[in-house]
Amino acid sequence: MSIKDIRRVFERLADKGDIDESRVLPLTLQMVGESAVQAFHMAYYGELLDQQITSVRSMDHAATELAMNRLEGVVNDLSGIRRMHRETLTTSDFPLSLALARQAATRPGYTYPESDLLNFAVRRTADNFKALRSTRPGSLNHRVLPVRPELTNLQYARFYSTEDGYTVANYELGLEYTNEMYRNDDLGEFTAAAAELGVAARATRAWVLLDAIFTRADRLNLPTPANGLDSANIDAIADYLAVRTIDGKRLERLLTDLFVPTNQKRKAERSMANEYTAPQVNNPVYNLATVHIEDLITEFAGEYGLGVNARIAMDGRSKPLEFATLRGYEGGPKTFTRLVDVKEEDIEGNFENHLLAMKVSDNCGGTVRDPAAVIVVEDD
Repeated sequence: MSIKDIRRVFERLADKGDIDESRVLPLTLQMVGESAVQAFHMAYYGELLDQQITSVRSMDHAATELAMNRLEGVVNDLSGIRRMHRETLTTSDFPLSLALARQAATRPGYTYPESDLLNFAVRRTADNFKALRSTRPGSLNHRVLPVRPELTNLQYARFYSTEDGYTVANYELGLEYTNEMYRNDDLGEFTAAAAELGVAARATRAWVLLDAIFTRADRLNLPTPANGLDSANIDAIADYLAVRTIDGKRLERLLTDLFVPTNQKRKAERSMANEYTAPQVNNPVYNLATVHIEDLITEFAGEYGLGVNARIAMDGRSKPLEFATLRGYEGGPKTFTRLVDVKEEDIEGNFENHLLAMKVSDNCGGTVRDPAAVIVVEDD
């Protein structure tokens, strides 16, 4: 739909007396904003949002009203869009579909196409931007609950948290819809940019965990860098993780997951696919670990003093990472739109250099909560 088509819809409503004529332009711009917001979230959630839209369309009116009342707080950033539909006596499946998608994205197992790292992170919610301390696996001073003999006092366990805290940070980026774009009837360029913003926002959450790993995890050089991830080098990684001493404590970890760029995935899998490396010679890493594609490594490794062949090795059984979001952002980023004041009924009444702005806001942070279970592997 073009901008002219959108404006004609509101002009017909004004002709019928359903809205005041002065509302035609603001409502047209607000519909442009809604188109961009929808494009952003469709790109961010992808198939998950598609599924929720299909589900909402199969619900009757009473069910959608009940669900929307229950989930209203999940989509408070869409209040302007919802007011527009109330004013124009129209309905939209989108707010409820987005609320359901955000709710589904908070469940365990939800991750992003760019990265599986979120599946290996314990999630938590922060109420402010103060430093957070993560609790390490095995942080209690008891491995099992002790017997409490009759008539004895209760024992209280001690627990330990990481010494270095981390914080939730605000990540934002905006788009402007200009007078030129409006005059040129150009909606597609703006919504395409909003969709690209959705992809960038999704990658941001994966990068937050990648940044935590690159800045906090120990680094290991491969014994034979020229051989890449062959069975001998993977075995060396497993040996390094097997027994480590951190803060005077002996810690044993198992290599269960490797995160590598696409060009290293096939070799890593081949190295662990065969039971024997030669006749009568057992493969020490046979079916040892799962290989995950993590192309963000290649994109950002240079910023951390790493080469393009960097990898991440992990014992993922206890979720050694931690990912926190500010309350209200558990299911994903929020979008906000702003319309400038239009003093007259025409576009010339605009006093600023753009007509509409959309911004995407996310508040999240991450850390390595089990330093014994995550390492960065590099060639040299």
